[in-house]
Amino acid sequence: GVAGMRSECKNWCNIRNAGVGHVASTATDIPDVVDAYFWLKTPGESDGCTEVLPDGGTCPRFDEDCASQDSIGSQYGEPRAPEAGQWFDYQVKQLAQFAKLT
Repeated sequence: GVAGMRSECKNWCNIRNAGVGHVASTATDIPDVVDAYFWLKTPGESDGCTEVLPDGGTCPRFDEDCASQDSIGSQYGEPRAPEAGQWFDYQVKQLAQFAKLT
């Protein structure tokens, strides 16, 4: 992905300007230290919802971490994030735009 995209390491939810990293592979740059690259979840699935959902409703499982200054939906004009696991079209387009595939 993108280095230095978070203001704090603890911010994890739908991070703005993130990009997908390496394609899953056992071919790593340092094979005696790193066995494989892999994704822990499907790129494009929301990490969690903003307090107000895209349809205007209230998120029943809102997590304060999804309101961090680095999270998509925390700045004016950004789309609201859907519940965790739901497709987040805006985010997946950023993941592709800022991808680092090599």
